[in-house]
Amino acid sequence: MRINSLKTAVCAVLTALTLLAGTITAFASSGESVRNNSVPAAKNADPPEKLSTVSADAYILTEMQTGTVLLEKNADKSITSSHFNKLMTLLLLSERIRTGKIRPQDTFTVSDRANSCNDPQIWLDKGEKITVDELIKSVTVGNANDAAAVIAEGVSGSEERFVSAMNKRAEALKMSKTVFKDSTGADLSNTTTPKDIAALCSRLRKYEFLTPYFRTWLVRVRGAKAELVNSNRLVRTDHGVSGMKAFCSKQSGSCACVTAKKGGMELCAVVVGCKDNDKRDSDVRKLLECGAQMFQLYRPEIPQDLLRSIPVTGGEKLECELGVENTPLVVIKRGTAPQLEAVKYREEKLEAPVAKGQICGTFTLEYDKKPVCTLNITAKENIARMNWLCGFKKLLYNLIKL
Repeated sequence: MRINSLKTAVCAVLTALTLLAGTITAFASSGESVRNNSVPAAKNADPPEKLSTVSADAYILTEMQTGTVLLEKNADKSITSSHFNKLMTLLLLSERIRTGKIRPQDTFTVSDRANSCNDPQIWLDKGEKITVDELIKSVTVGNANDAAAVIAEGVSGSEERFVSAMNKRAEALKMSKTVFKDSTGADLSNTTTPKDIAALCSRLRKYEFLTPYFRTWLVRVRGAKAELVNSNRLVRTDHGVSGMKAFCSKQSGSCACVTAKKGGMELCAVVVGCKDNDKRDSDVRKLLECGAQMFQLYRPEIPQDLLRSIPVTGGEKLECELGVENTPLVVIKRGTAPQLEAVKYREEKLEAPVAKGQICGTFTLEYDKKPVCTLNITAKENIARMNWLCGFKKLLYNLIKL
């Protein structure tokens, strides 16, 4: 027994010295690749016939949780943004409300500039004080220009500073073809695109406290001096619709951006250049219905064999735990989940040092040999290279165990 113990100790010494001398060469394997079933890409869905009857000059339909474009036509068409500006005005205000810098019960004072705004308005008087709550109602339901101007000055101190903030926020949201000139949309040089407005709506939906405002059909403000009716008629007639804005202008025709929960998805339809409000509402309905019929959300399941610990050569630990940062939702053609195809890949070994978050494998969903999404399998911990101190500790530990 003593001889066996000495043999064990000698082996431990030799192993430690070998590691410390760096004579063990670690390598990353070529890995393994296995095909299973996966999901189809959204663009492969066959459109219903009614999609061809959408009359808008330009439109886009997106799934807001994933940012996926489901349907589009001339989505980068530049238009005069008009009342769409008020969505950015609401976004900047909502961000202040979320941080606690502004509260719905706070009051803003009406300036001479706000008082001089053209219709639509709630006829605010110079020097009048009005709550943020009523200003939000006036902008979401009534498209009131004077209310938007008061918000701009209340948030940034001046219209000019607020407009600068609007454009910076648009840039951050990658609204690359949008230029804001004012908070109201009255300036005809305000420009945007359906694609940019869809991105703005996707961001604005995160402020759920706005939904009751957007869904309000009729409201009175200023002590019932002004009565407002929502220009987005679908909030009253269509189940699942949650907002956001509709209007008609000489420059851009009848326009709308409408958000709704349909078919387990959060959809946003933007239509511009419709001949009248009835055509606009009909086009929005068709887009939302087509989206719900054609697509669905799918959450990939990561095979557990991809997440098993992976051997580490030349490190302070012999194995590294693996994980996946997140499992995102993806959009697929409705009803095609059973037709899955997946490609799995993972390294057989890692060489120290290993960094937390280091990619050790991938899980790719494919349809018709085209990737739908790729998930990275990553190291869950840092593993340093073996050094003299660590080797000595291991050697001492092995000797103590004898």
